Amino acid sequence: MFRLIRVEGDSMSPTLENGDYILIKKPRPPLNLRPGLIYVLNHNRLGQIVKRLSHEDEKGFWFKGDNPNSSSMQSLGPAQPEETVGRAILRISRKSVRLL
Repeated sequence: MFRLIRVEGDSMSPTLENGDYILIKKPRPPLNLRPGLIYVLNHNRLGQIVKRLSHEDEKGFWFKGDNPNSSSMQSLGPAQPEETVGRAILRISRKSVRLL
């Protein structure tokens, strides 16, 4: 299943800009998240967020923004598999369309 999500904020800049759209693909079980790829999550405090997977450890999945001024991985905390909404596969901006 695919969904179109509007990016809000600059935490993923310069990869994704405020107002861009991303096409996401919902993951199928078993969940196979890969470091370096961009995902949409339902964060317990922040709501729906777009972040890049950094790594996985015994606590869960750790995500971060591409912008150095984005919230730190430690402030976001680890995410659990059920919080994953989907993986970004396509960026649509006013200037271009790009595979992610």
